[in-house]
Amino acid sequence: MISSHVGRLDHVGIAVRDADAAIPYYRDALGFPVVGDEIATDPGVRLVYLDAGNAFIQLVEPVRDDAPVAIWLRTHPEGLHHVCFRTDDLRACERELNGPGDSSIFRAGRGDNAFFLTTEPSNTKIEIVGPPVVE
Repeated sequence: MISSHVGRLDHVGIAVRDADAAIPYYRDALGFPVVGDEIATDPGVRLVYLDAGNAFIQLVEPVRDDAPVAIWLRTHPEGLHHVCFRTDDLRACERELNGPGDSSIFRAGRGDNAFFLTTEPSNTKIEIVGPPVVE
């Protein structure tokens, strides 16, 4: 399972219970400005993006008790949730990483332009994000 289409680091997802409490550390202590703040209703999370220069920090706060990250936080401490890499060709990357009969990919809550790998080396979730797919 190797893809020639995986590119640069896009963001590091940090699971938090309270994004407002976490923002000052990244913004004030580390100097990363907030560049985005949105509610993604499908996965039930608030996503706060901070610009770290070469990539983003994504604070992932559950807004529903049944959100996947809320369930994850029940058995894990706050902290690193996933690492996301960018690709210019999401479909080609998906084909290369997901062989016949393989269920190693599941869609993220951001529509057709992202997916997670379910095979997690070192227990690290890997997300791949690309431009919106037009079919």
